[in-house]
Amino acid sequence: MNQQADTLTLEGLSVELAETAQALVKDVAIHLRAGEIFALVGESGSGKSITSLAAMRLLPDALRVGSGRALMGDTDLFALPEARMQTVRGRRMAMIFQNPMSALNPVQTVFRQVAETLRLHTALRGAALRDRVASLLEEVGIPDPRQRMGFYPHQLSGGQQQRIMIAMALACEPEVLIAD
Repeated sequence: MNQQADTLTLEGLSVELAETAQALVKDVAIHLRAGEIFALVGESGSGKSITSLAAMRLLPDALRVGSGRALMGDTDLFALPEARMQTVRGRRMAMIFQNPMSALNPVQTVFRQVAETLRLHTALRGAALRDRVASLLEEVGIPDPRQRMGFYPHQLSGGQQQRIMIAMALACEPEVLIAD
């Protein structure tokens, strides 16, 4: 039997309203191993997105983690300073958000948004950076990727916007990919 270590573990995760401590998500336990695909299913409003945002430490200010741990290997993500967590996001774990229009910046080009993660987490610059962004766009099925790199989100269809979000999440080949 393969005793491979967990890639991402949520232990006893509870999320609550910051003002009242009312629990929205209670005692979630998830153990993901490398290469494993896991689906969290439930009714609308059951806490799937909140659980994902908590794992990424991206909860809105009105919410907070009430209890539990989020581990990547031996690293407790909830104990990391924000600056260190920013190095984890994008490089080791990434998220494809549910609504691309609220996640994409309307005043930045596709190139700039996809390249941002690569600039933060890799040494790619110049032509190599442009080539990598074009390659990512091609991988996710964006037609004429070099031309579309200069487009703004509103110039793309909803499906193409979602593909841009996927390209952004895949850019640094994260260990964990969360699709909301």
